[in-house]
Amino acid sequence: MTSHDNATGTAATAKRVLVGACGNGQGHISLQIPTVRQLQERGHRVSLVTFGDGLPPLAGAFSQPVPVAVPTHHPGSWLAMTSDGVDVPQSAANAGALDPRGDAWNFALCEQVMQQLGGAPDVVLTDYEPASAQIAYMLGSRLITLEQQSKFLLYRTPDAGGYTREAEAARLRYFFPAADERIASSFFPLDWERDERYTGRIIEPVLRPEVLALTPEADETSVVVYLSPFGPTRQSLDKMLQILSESRGDVKFSVFTKASIADTPANIEVRPFDRDTFTSALASCSAVITTAGHAVLSECVYLGKPALTVPFDVYEQQFNGMMVEQLGFGANTQELSPEVVRDFLARRDEYAAAARALATRRYTGDSAGLWDSLGL
Repeated sequence: MTSHDNATGTAATAKRVLVGACGNGQGHISLQIPTVRQLQERGHRVSLVTFGDGLPPLAGAFSQPVPVAVPTHHPGSWLAMTSDGVDVPQSAANAGALDPRGDAWNFALCEQVMQQLGGAPDVVLTDYEPASAQIAYMLGSRLITLEQQSKFLLYRTPDAGGYTREAEAARLRYFFPAADERIASSFFPLDWERDERYTGRIIEPVLRPEVLALTPEADETSVVVYLSPFGPTRQSLDKMLQILSESRGDVKFSVFTKASIADTPANIEVRPFDRDTFTSALASCSAVITTAGHAVLSECVYLGKPALTVPFDVYEQQFNGMMVEQLGFGANTQELSPEVVRDFLARRDEYAAAARALATRRYTGDSAGLWDSLGL
């Protein structure tokens, strides 16, 4: 799949559509930029809500103007979590510390969006972005959640890395307590019991058009390392670079990160994150070492790339890393070591074969015609 079949068709009725994209990291916005383009091509009037890391990729992203609204505050800025749910006292303290003059309930944001669209949105489509959902609730707009997190609401998935499903489910209930439709993507099969309290559907992962167009190769001397800016890892970047350098001197590690490093070992190249450069490197590398975000792992599966995951201390990433190992297309570790990296690289062929086999099972075209099925 990807970028939704029938993307260039024409919708039966043009609508005002608000697209929300979480701005923690660039995984969400990289998928919603094609969504906005497709909705415009189908004749809809589109506005976008995002923040943080979601803003830089918008420069030059659209051939037609797309108004962007940025929330002053969003629930994620004050919500604190424990390993199995919401930390209510800390969340209350965080909320109380926010600037009281800010638009904490997003009324001003709602007014801005209505001005941009020429009225209330007919449809709000959100990729894990809570402020856009608040607008849907305020105005009675049809709300569609389209992301990957909701599968943890729909299925009773097991614990992972000392974290429980309830941590992610609680966050989803707080951000998106109701939705007209919940659509979740997954790079792994969901073989667990459904939670009958929630309705929704699962589709294959949504991929960027740039990834779909790639012809992957495997340069055995090249390994891509992606460290998402969203959260901290258990080891410092300097320590991780040292470990990578010591693990295999005959391999070049291309490290994509926001951090600025002055001096690096000869076989380490630190690059500022750029979507086009990263995509090109991903196509030609022999393996990927990465934090355990769903978007990058979905791309690894599609391209047949082995993955060594170093997950953040949150349930979703711990679960993704666990599934990489269980499905056999890579390894999962809480901390890097030269031995872990060497063992992973020694099994690249085995992992790559498993990734390709998984891709044939997961990328089946089951999301074809998604916009038509949603009346968009």
